[in-house]
Amino acid sequence: HLYQETGIYNVCLTAYNEDGCSDTSCSPVETIILPLVDLPNAFTPNGDGTNDILFVRGFGIKSMALRVYNRLGQMVFESSNPSYGWDGKFKGVLQPMDAYAYTLNILFGNGTTVNKKGDITLIR
Repeated sequence: HLYQETGIYNVCLTAYNEDGCSDTSCSPVETIILPLVDLPNAFTPNGDGTNDILFVRGFGIKSMALRVYNRLGQMVFESSNPSYGWDGKFKGVLQPMDAYAYTLNILFGNGTTVNKKGDITLIR
């Protein structure tokens, strides 16, 4: 299990033998979470299975808002879930190779925030 916030958690392990008998042992475990976030500056949505989807990567993220814009200022992608990334399409249409502006707002479990802006290069 990955804990997303610093704290002391009661961690239990249950083990079973070949007869189905079980035993449980619990112990407090202290976690120290150092929140971090990163976003690549380029991706290649070409279907080769490598770097095809732009994901926010981080640890300790409680909530996020990623928005990607084309040169005309039109929002072409939005996500509030680090597991949901951009595949380089807008309304089902492949977008051209270009630099796209983004804004990223993160709230970490410890209450700190990060606000980033920059550009991402879509490479075909």
